[in-house]
Parts: sequence; C-alpha cells; structure tokens
Amino acid sequence: MRRTIEFGLLILCGIGFVATCTPIQAQGVSPVIQEFNKKARGVVQVTNVGDAPKTISCWARGFDADEHGTLQLHPLDDTLQVRVDTPSEPVTANGSRRVSFHAVPATLPAWFVVTCEFVPIEQSDGLTMPMETSSVVIVQGDLLDSRDVTVSARRAGAKVEVEVKNNGSELARVSSGQVLGHGSQADIGTFVLFPHQRRLVEANWNGMKPPEAVRIQIGKNHLDAPVN
Repeated sequence: MRRTIEFGLLILCGIGFVATCTPIQAQGVSPVIQEFNKKARGVVQVTNVGDAPKTISCWARGFDADEHGTLQLHPLDDTLQVRVDTPSEPVTANGSRRVSFHAVPATLPAWFVVTCEFVPIEQSDGLTMPMETSSVVIVQGDLLDSRDVTVSARRAGAKVEVEVKNNGSELARVSSGQVLGHGSQADIGTFVLFPHQRRLVEANWNGMKPPEAVRIQIGKNHLDAPVN
C-alpha cells in the first residue's frame, strides 16, 4: 500500500494532478515527466541524495489512472516495447546517474514510467527496504479534438466539483483551469486527460458571491461550462 501511495503522489506531481507536492523519499529523479510525439528517446537523471552508496537498477512499467488521478502500476503492454539502460551499478552518496530509454509504441497515444530502485550496498542488521522513484513518459499521437471533451461543474458547500470527460481516443493536457465568478477565481490546476476517461477535480471557493462558470484550456481551445 505504501508503495502505491508513493508512486501515485510522485507521478501525480509530475503530471500536474495536484497543486503542491511534498518530498516523500530521500532519492530523486528528473525530469519527473517527459512528453514526446510518435516515439520516445530520452534520458532521466537519477540522484542518490542519501548518505550511503546504493545500487541502482531501472526498468519500464505501465500504468493507468482513475478518475481521481490515483495510479495503478502494471506490467507493460505487449504492444509497447521500451528499451531502458538497466545495468545495476553502484552510485555514491549524493552521486547521480543518467539512464537512457527508447520506445516506439505500436499504437498511440502511449504512456509508461521508468522506475529506478535504490538498494543500499551495505545491508544493516534490521529490515532493509529498497526505495523506488519514477519518471513519467507520455508519447502523444494525433491532436485531441476539443469537441470530444465535455465539462460540467457543481457547487458543493465551499468547494466546486468539476468533471472533465474525454470521449475521444487521443490524449491531451489541460494546460489551465479556473472557476470564475463576480471578479473572483479559483485554480483547478493542470492535468492529463487520458482517452475515454473522465477526470474529477475540485477547487475551494472563497468568493463572497457564488461561482458562475468553469473554464479549461486545451491547446489553443478553451471550454466553458456553468456552475450548477
């Protein structure tokens, strides 16, 4: 369970599902997210920010996200072949290593994570748990038609609940989103719309008057909906 939460928070921070993030482990990876078109060839830099040398090994995993952005990791689909620089090698305390990867998906869009595991070289007498950290890779296909996206919103006490539904087969990033009303606004952040999925987000509304509308931006297009 803890591993699922750690992966979920890290990847959500990278994709932009949450507005603020807190460090959850003494290891680092950058960039946390990379986006490519058609095929992916890139590098992640993995840093051991602990005070002892560790062995690092890396591999690729698939993932799915539910309507709240919670991630479920799973083995890669057979149609997604990813080559990752995987040799296990020691990294000194505060040292880093560059890990390259290459993917040519059979179908687009596609997404996966490059996961790196840190294992202490010197084992302690107690239970030693390996730590993992990941970088998200998204491979875009064709542009999402904004007509495939629907938006709705409703007031729920001091919050506004927003539903964004992607009825198309492409993937897109909501680059910005706001709840608007009577000169006030509340940010709902940025997030990824996966194909044939809906995304639920919410914003705190502190305006003196009720919110009127929600607006999201996808590429050059924006979509508006009233707040019910």
